Amino acid sequence: MNIPFPSKVILKPSLISMVAVSASFAAWLFPSFGAIRKGFDNPAQLDFSSFSMLSCWYLLIFLSFYSGEKLGQLWTWSKTNPLEGLLDLDANFLYYTFTLVSAIGTAATLFRILRVLSWQETIVFVALGQANALKDALYEDYSIGLVSVRYLVLYSASIALYRMIRWRSFSAINLCNMLLLAVSTFILGSRLIFMATLLTTILLLTLHRNVVRISLLKTIVLGAVCFLILGVANILRNNQFYETNHLSFAQAGISEIVAYLGSPFQVAIGSVPVMDKLIKGPDETYRDLVDVEEELNSNSAFVHLHEVMGYFSWAYIAILCLFMGFVFEFLRSLGQTAFLLPCGAILYASAELWRLDLFQQGIFVVWMVTGIGLPVFLLAGQRFFRFLGGTEGIGVRE
Repeated sequence: MNIPFPSKVILKPSLISMVAVSASFAAWLFPSFGAIRKGFDNPAQLDFSSFSMLSCWYLLIFLSFYSGEKLGQLWTWSKTNPLEGLLDLDANFLYYTFTLVSAIGTAATLFRILRVLSWQETIVFVALGQANALKDALYEDYSIGLVSVRYLVLYSASIALYRMIRWRSFSAINLCNMLLLAVSTFILGSRLIFMATLLTTILLLTLHRNVVRISLLKTIVLGAVCFLILGVANILRNNQFYETNHLSFAQAGISEIVAYLGSPFQVAIGSVPVMDKLIKGPDETYRDLVDVEEELNSNSAFVHLHEVMGYFSWAYIAILCLFMGFVFEFLRSLGQTAFLLPCGAILYASAELWRLDLFQQGIFVVWMVTGIGLPVFLLAGQRFFRFLGGTEGIGVRE
């Protein structure tokens, strides 16, 4: 059985952000059945004032993204001057460059961890399901440097998956990128990069198709595989917590998904009646006023932005979403090029906006600066060498 999936409509910041908010609301409503950890015990009261304010907030996000996308469509790149060769998504040079940088960043990250922990301790922590200790070691006296470019695994792994699915190419470099993604997901505990890679890959595969017909069976299998991967990543990070709370592998996996999705909505609903107190108080004042587990963080961008910016956050979110919607649509208009990769980053950040303003985070800055800057730099270099009469072949396809 095949199901039509309107990819060109849904895979935009305006729609994907609303899909994520809807999933958060559904998870908040999802019953615990006495066996699932939801991240809170007492649901907040969704009254008229909470419903109205949150509806206006998310409507503002949708309209701002949508307006930005429409503006971006007016500034589309001329179809008579497509970016080919070096910046083509199927070209090798940029792919190899992203792979090399990602590998260096991942190696630097592992080396930094091994400066704090011995390799024997590292293996023991992973084997005992305490991989969070590796992240703690990484952020001990943390500073920006080579370790920051580990985030570019998103780009190299997305291209690898794209080639493996579209071209059935299982070359050594594609498998190497899958290994880098596995290290990032399981060892470094970055489930965020794993999910961002899946979303970016879907964007790459469906760029020129308005509607994609997907197999229901394959979708179920893919969902099961993703659940298994995320479940293993959860166990490797925090197995002791699940054992203490008597959660099986399946219960732990479902609980993490429900708590991850539903807790930000719980915090948002519970914070509306006390918004004035949150604005005047220090960061994370909501924890004293709303029922949510201490272990959970990134609990609602709506609340965090109000704590930091007050009611000016409404103007901030409108300008931010307008700009990001414009950039997304403009970069996507450049066609099947490397500029689709930062489109994937914008799309994923939009999908996270119900819980976290990822647009402000260092990981997003690295994605955007490198995702746009590196292709532009290489393109400028190629044209410079052409001007000097150099060779033209660094964009050869696989």
